Amino acid sequence: MAIEMTMLVTAAGLLLLLTLIQAVRNIMVSGLATALGGQHNTVDWVGWDDRLNHAVNSLKEAMAIFMPINIAVALMDLSNDTTALGAQLFMVARVIDAVVYMLGVEWLPAAAWVASVVGILSVASPLLA
Repeated sequence: MAIEMTMLVTAAGLLLLLTLIQAVRNIMVSGLATALGGQHNTVDWVGWDDRLNHAVNSLKEAMAIFMPINIAVALMDLSNDTTALGAQLFMVARVIDAVVYMLGVEWLPAAAWVASVVGILSVASPLLA
């Protein structure tokens, strides 16, 4: 499997992990019945919980852009060193973004976000040529 596709699967795994952490948070804060239900009248997301929610949503948005570009590059057999490096940069940046955002580190999530955009553009480069 091309490194771009490996990074796509890894990013999906990160999204799954963060979503599972959210689910555990919901059960711990709201109780199993509420977490398994429609989740109406749940406890507000504040502090770490809000940062976790933001990290999940941010990764979802990034994946919505990264995934089709990555798949197009793979299907069109346009993989090269730049696309491989871009996919790896995206993945590392998204892990850093999620971790530092949840920890409440200021400014570093923005830098990680920029790095992930550079990674996406690197993967997209053969499509833009």
